[in-house]
Amino acid sequence: MKAKRIFEIERFINDKTAVTLDELSQHFNVSINTIRRDINQLVHLNKVKKVYGGVKSVNTSHSSAIDFNARNIEYSEEKKHIGKLAAQKLVAGDVVYIDTGTTTMHILDYVDKSLPLTVITNSLDVINKASQFDEMDLFVIGEQFKKTTRSFIGIDAHSLLNKMNIEKAFMAATGINVTNGLSNSELEENDIKQIVMKKSKQKFICVDSSKMNKSTLLTYAPLECVCSIITNQPLPDNISEFASQHDIEVLY
Repeated sequence: MKAKRIFEIERFINDKTAVTLDELSQHFNVSINTIRRDINQLVHLNKVKKVYGGVKSVNTSHSSAIDFNARNIEYSEEKKHIGKLAAQKLVAGDVVYIDTGTTTMHILDYVDKSLPLTVITNSLDVINKASQFDEMDLFVIGEQFKKTTRSFIGIDAHSLLNKMNIEKAFMAATGINVTNGLSNSELEENDIKQIVMKKSKQKFICVDSSKMNKSTLLTYAPLECVCSIITNQPLPDNISEFASQHDIEVLY
């Protein structure tokens, strides 16, 4: 019985690429503690790998999906909390850009479906959620799909964005740093982010606490250009002081 369950857990994780412990507990109708013991056995056999908040497949044939799904389950509750706070910044008639990312993708989960909005995005997940809104005008940018980030990129995205006037931009980042600002690791997306920051009036950065005081490959904007940092806990002292000096709102 146990051996069969562990085999089925491994197969389930490989199919999903990454899952939370709660998902496993509910799916197999066993306790969290039982799931933890089963996962520890699979980890020992090098069948799966633990990540913050869950577990992911080590099957490299699904590496693109694993990359996104693993990031999605890390700090998943914190990211939903940030999405809920960001959603409170939306009002009827707004023209907004919602960035691709495992945090920003949650914003529309907390928006009334009758709220009239114009949403611009290159995120597949935001597109799918926006399609459920009756009063939403949706503009999709980019002509090439990038699996690792579930986003659309391309030269056409630059051209379209440069024509648009954006009221509010809700941005993601892989690092937020006083010196290097807002950073990102994807070259093709960095240009899109830079254009959005230039074209938007109000800029909201939506990042969980794991991104604080980190800097990755490419800077797409200085930190002082944002009007609000939306996160899940109080900022580190140096970023908090910087935000205070530059009149940046902090929400958590």
